[in-house]
Amino acid sequence: MGRGDDRGREHPGALGKNQIAFTGNSRRSSLMLFSKLFGLNEPPVLVSFPKSGRTWLRVMLDDLGVNFQYIHDGTDHKQLRSISSINTSKSRYKRRTTVVLVRDPKDTVVSGYFQMQKRHNLPTGSFSDFIRSDLHGIEKIALFNLGWFSAMPRLHAVRYIQYEDIHRDTAGALKAILDFLGIEMDVGKLTEVANNRTFENMRSSEQTGDFSRRYGHILQPRDLNDPESFKVRKGKIGGYRDYLSDDDIAYCDDLLLKLRYWVELDKVFRQNGLCYQPQEQSRIAVSD
Repeated sequence: MGRGDDRGREHPGALGKNQIAFTGNSRRSSLMLFSKLFGLNEPPVLVSFPKSGRTWLRVMLDDLGVNFQYIHDGTDHKQLRSISSINTSKSRYKRRTTVVLVRDPKDTVVSGYFQMQKRHNLPTGSFSDFIRSDLHGIEKIALFNLGWFSAMPRLHAVRYIQYEDIHRDTAGALKAILDFLGIEMDVGKLTEVANNRTFENMRSSEQTGDFSRRYGHILQPRDLNDPESFKVRKGKIGGYRDYLSDDDIAYCDDLLLKLRYWVELDKVFRQNGLCYQPQEQSRIAVSD
């Protein structure tokens, strides 16, 4: 066969009419774009409303060398945004591995009050004002969490965890997160980190400045003489009872009942919850 006889043939690796050749920098750029579009090589996301207990969990995960992208998904208190002004679409997380951390909204809103007043030096009004605020209050917290609950079927890989369950079984909660990520780690290491990062030890590390060397001003008390100004403040389950009046608690409970918050939480956690144990309020709401 003469040399001219293979004119018009497609040589191995030849491009079709509608194909584009990528070489050098253009190929690398295209691969980077592909990875970005499909969430490849990106760290898992840990999302939570502010003051849901993320700091404690983050320190322990950092101790274990587990890398997360930590976000509040547009709800930072300093941004002063109502829930209606926040992008509720979760499409940008569709192909990301995501852990959603939630906490009893009543404890979350009280902790947020002190964050605003003692650490951000921003006006809060009274507790009664704050819990009813469109910018910071309990309805915003509940709707934010409910938005993540309802997004579950549309997300590639998502799990939910409660602050209260981390308190109940800290090492077990860490193991559940690592199992979800496909990371194997010695149980003894998880127990060691859990024991070293008790609330009392966390608070001591903030007070002595150990955390500031690792995290900067984020984990520094605003006033060493004011316990309410610490980033690691109390961490108490049900601590809202120390601050909210009976009328304020009734307002919060009525709102959560109206939104079917505990019903939806129980539903999604039974399907995709990590280390989940239903709380008393969940059982009451479900049987209602």
